[in-house]
Amino acid sequence: MTDTSRVAWASAIGAVLGGMVGYLYLTESGRRFRLQIEPRIDDFLNEVHRMQGTVHKAREAAGEGWSSLQQIASDVTRGDDSPRQSH
Repeated sequence: MTDTSRVAWASAIGAVLGGMVGYLYLTESGRRFRLQIEPRIDDFLNEVHRMQGTVHKAREAAGEGWSSLQQIASDVTRGDDSPRQSH
């Protein structure tokens, strides 16, 4: 891509984004639209936050499972067949 086409694309994208921001913040219908969409955006962000918590818990569980498997493998390798007691 040439520098001229990059500048043209950047200008076009900037104009579109500027027009959208102007519409949302400078017109009455844009303000109404923002009022309608803000609760949906909040709901979406809350859902993303809950999903992050779920992924974190799954990662912790996977780590604990991996540690348990490594411990079992090392016990078998050492010939320790007696089950471990958890406290």
